[in-house]
Amino acid sequence: MDEKVKDLLDKIRGAADVAADACADTARVAGRKAGQMVDVAKLNVQLFDLNGEFNDTLRQLGQVMYDTHLGREAESGTVTGLLDQADQTAARIAEVKDRIAALRQTQTCPACGAPCGKEDKFCRRCGGAL
Repeated sequence: MDEKVKDLLDKIRGAADVAADACADTARVAGRKAGQMVDVAKLNVQLFDLNGEFNDTLRQLGQVMYDTHLGREAESGTVTGLLDQADQTAARIAEVKDRIAALRQTQTCPACGAPCGKEDKFCRRCGGAL
């Protein structure tokens, strides 16, 4: 075989090896991202359920307050129990939101609630300090 043809085939083989490695790396990254998306979706379902639970607790608290306004006495410890339940649910909501932010590699602006990059120092939407 001619030496030039042999060199050309070696170069083509080298380029094909580089392309194959790049494709494999891309497939690994895509697989990792897909897994993260599935995890975030599961956490979003959990967050939806927790928000519903929290709203139900707030509704119950409102009913107790309205009943008190009407002169009906609430059972002893009802308000305290509902407030404790609301606090626990709010803490679980914050935990799930933190896990979602960690998976997305983002943080949430405390001023406007916008998602920002993990390394950002200021919010992209409102300019508030992170």
